[in-house]
Amino acid sequence: MTGPDGSPLGGVTIVEKGKSNQTSSNASGNFTINVSDGATLVFRSIGFVTAERQVTGSTLNVSLREDKSAIDEVVVTAFGIERDRKSLGYSTPKVSGEEVAETQREAFFNGLQGRVPGLTVNSSNGLPGASAQIVLRGFVSISGDNNALIVIDGVPVDNSTVNEHDMVHDGTNRENDYSNRGIDINPEDIESYVIMKGAEATAMYGSQGAGGAILITTKKGKAGKATVSYSYSGRIEKPYRYPDRQYVYSQGTNGVYTGTSAYAMGPKFKEGEHLFKDNAQNFFRTGFNHKHNATIEGGSDAITYRWSNEYFDNYGVVPNTAYQRFTSRLTGTTKINNKIDVNTTFSYMDSHNDKANKGDAGYLMTLLRFNPRWDVRDWIDEGGNRVLHSSDIYNELDNPFWDSYKNSAYDDVNRILGNTQFNYKPNKWLSLQTTIGLDYSFTNGFKIYHGQSYNGSGNSSDPDLGEMYVYTRTANILTGTFRASTRHSFFEKNFSLQTNLTANVYNYYYNTDSQYGRKMYDPNFYNINNTDPEERKAKNNIDRKRNIGVGLQAIIGYKSLLYLTLTERVEGASRLMPNNPVYTYPSASIAFNFTDISGIKENLSWLDEGKLRASISRTGKEPFRSYATRSNLETQMTSGGGFAYSVYGGNADLFIETTEDVEFGTELSFFKRKFTLDYTHYRRRSIDQIFQPRLSYATGFILKTINGGVVESKGHEIQANVVPIERKNFKWNLTFNFTQQENIVKSLAKDLPETYDSDTWLTGGVRSAVFIGKSMGAISATQFKRNDRGDILINPQSGLPLLPTESSFGYVGDRIPDFTLGIVNKFRYKDFTLNFLWDTRFGGDVYNLLDYRLYTLGLSHQTLDREQPRVVQGVLEDGLENTANPTPNNIAITPYYSSGYYYSSVTGEKFVEKDIWTVRLRDITLEYRLPRNKIPFLGSKSDLSFFCTMTDLVLFTNYTGLDPESNSNTPGIGGIGGYGIDYGNMTRPIGVNFGLRLKL
Repeated sequence: MTGPDGSPLGGVTIVEKGKSNQTSSNASGNFTINVSDGATLVFRSIGFVTAERQVTGSTLNVSLREDKSAIDEVVVTAFGIERDRKSLGYSTPKVSGEEVAETQREAFFNGLQGRVPGLTVNSSNGLPGASAQIVLRGFVSISGDNNALIVIDGVPVDNSTVNEHDMVHDGTNRENDYSNRGIDINPEDIESYVIMKGAEATAMYGSQGAGGAILITTKKGKAGKATVSYSYSGRIEKPYRYPDRQYVYSQGTNGVYTGTSAYAMGPKFKEGEHLFKDNAQNFFRTGFNHKHNATIEGGSDAITYRWSNEYFDNYGVVPNTAYQRFTSRLTGTTKINNKIDVNTTFSYMDSHNDKANKGDAGYLMTLLRFNPRWDVRDWIDEGGNRVLHSSDIYNELDNPFWDSYKNSAYDDVNRILGNTQFNYKPNKWLSLQTTIGLDYSFTNGFKIYHGQSYNGSGNSSDPDLGEMYVYTRTANILTGTFRASTRHSFFEKNFSLQTNLTANVYNYYYNTDSQYGRKMYDPNFYNINNTDPEERKAKNNIDRKRNIGVGLQAIIGYKSLLYLTLTERVEGASRLMPNNPVYTYPSASIAFNFTDISGIKENLSWLDEGKLRASISRTGKEPFRSYATRSNLETQMTSGGGFAYSVYGGNADLFIETTEDVEFGTELSFFKRKFTLDYTHYRRRSIDQIFQPRLSYATGFILKTINGGVVESKGHEIQANVVPIERKNFKWNLTFNFTQQENIVKSLAKDLPETYDSDTWLTGGVRSAVFIGKSMGAISATQFKRNDRGDILINPQSGLPLLPTESSFGYVGDRIPDFTLGIVNKFRYKDFTLNFLWDTRFGGDVYNLLDYRLYTLGLSHQTLDREQPRVVQGVLEDGLENTANPTPNNIAITPYYSSGYYYSSVTGEKFVEKDIWTVRLRDITLEYRLPRNKIPFLGSKSDLSFFCTMTDLVLFTNYTGLDPESNSNTPGIGGIGGYGIDYGNMTRPIGVNFGLRLKL
């Protein structure tokens, strides 16, 4: 057995057609099977087109070809269960690891964006080490985790993000970013991705897989002579979309100059005065990264090995930002005898992430507010002190260079991933598998505000003298799974039965120790011991949980025509204790391969394969936080200390959130696979939502975790593959990935009109919210006070609109796109390949909070008419506002002399941009593989190729901000979070990679 490149192919399942007689190839590609005269053998392997060969002698050489669109192939599903794609009653798109790795992204999930229908990857910013939401089929849980489960070789791994609520300062998850741990995985180690989106597909993983799962199969060693592979990629990055500001009016308010003011509402700059309008270009730098991968692999029929190493070093376009990663992974397989084999993997990851502040106090807003009379590059003197221009450290805003270098932050992560899998096959019909997994990581994080910085100085009467936050986070995940699988055939081999009995235990332990200190003795010595002991605070947060489950799956088949899959799972979740922790959920699917009906293919020669499929399922989801069933005591950071109830009220009646899922679809292949189509329509109903509405302070709590509310989702997904041209030396392949989805909130507990996430309430009165009858992507905004007929009420003294005494929020937009479309083009001409991805989005709203802030600070070009008087439309609140003849507002305001106009006459609603569309060239790769006869000095089996990859090269959009693909918060807050809220973040820079790949 060989693959397309002629290398041995192990693990191929060989079945005598029409019988249950089967075997598999060893690591050298060899196999032995006893068959009857004239028998036909069927060869199946994951990622390859199934082949059939008639036996004509004692020796048979078979080469399998890759075909990602094949219906008739083997797919790895939950717990490593291998199933014929024909038997699957749900959508399972697959992406090759090579396709993702060639994008040269630092994180594999960014390379998946646009390549899978139903997948949303939303990065928090464009800097090295940025976190991302990884969501399948939209946001379903109002407050819980919507991210997909990451599974590597059958073992769930940690993809969590640090949550600042666990820290001593109880942060808002928006001013500092924290990578999600999926970034630790080296994309070059991945063989393939299988995307499991529906509840039926992930039911075997229980609560952990309620948001779908990405199943990663890693590369294994191949038997034969040892081979050495090396690849290098060097990359440069340049920002290309800069924020714009006006350079007509100077700092100050009401037409009066104040050099230290954050507002640009002072007098005009003098004609001919030199201004540093290129401060933004002078601040950002050219980013650079380089990546090295070295691998050695080999082995024999009994033992194989693969040892891979990666070093990745990325310097970002913002000064003092970087991400470095070293990974080392050793994989070994041992075939003890014909019945027992053992697979073991051990990985070590070490990463360092230098980060910049984001949001209102971050580098971008600091840069835009910086007085253009001064050169941004003049930021530090010879003594290492902050350069001041018009005031002291307590009143003058920071230079953005000072903020980047002196108000710095970093995370150091050390991580170990290990798993061992034991396989025992006592006979042809029974196989047993046990897998033990360990995922351990230790993170050391740090954040400093220098004593001379605006944010770290305090005030002259009580100087802060600098402040710092330090934390360590230990994550320890132990997993154990057991699977027993059987295969039988009945009634002259026409019926088949495959059963899978699974049991698993997942043990999660997170320990976060954090400290805060201020009044540093030495402003440049960054250590908690360098702070005043009386000004220190500390907090320890322990979060641990355990999940256990047992599942039974039966797959009943009639020939290769019809398959029925039934699954039942029982799970226990410690987060529900002392309430009832046990719950069950079933699922069922059916797959009908109608082209296997006798006569179909003969009469419809243009139709290669056809399948109809349907599934129905129910999945449970545990509470998203621990200790939610009872009110608990926490240490207090205020004077006197001691213990008091936390802000969370307990709920002794809390139970699981349940999702009911129905899916219909078809898979079709035409004209010898020149055109394939995979269509899915799904409907999902999530009931008994677990979320945290705010309470009256009279209860003694602020938030309470409750059940209540229904979210209904539906969508369409299409993956179509077209081969317009295929010749001997030229091939053009097109893949279309279409997604249309909507998630509507049908009800909320206790008829709440709205619930919101306070962490997304940044400024401008706009926040992420949930309304009955509206999308899960809703945003709400404060609204002006109005009279009974809807007129805006105006203050009779100022002429400016009034806000209600109690804030009034209303629905102002939906951030979910109407649909997305990814188009992958692949060209091959002789030894050249050209691949590129256009990723498009149509519809959905984006809150341009950056534009709002520029407007309210007088930095926006929209404020240049400030010397023109105007009257705000509305009626005066003079006692006549609700009469038949209210008094129209006639108070003229000239904003130049009344700066309050710009932050009192508008709300954030004005800056919610509607119906955004984007067309983005996400990545493009050109590669040339040298013919082997041109490199004989490297060896007859050697390969050498050179490539150039460019990322984020083109962006067409009607969005006026920097990038609609933005997030104001980290994924640590749950729900939909800050998705579609653009503030204080730069877009992804253009990246250009040059590299080579060598195999000896």
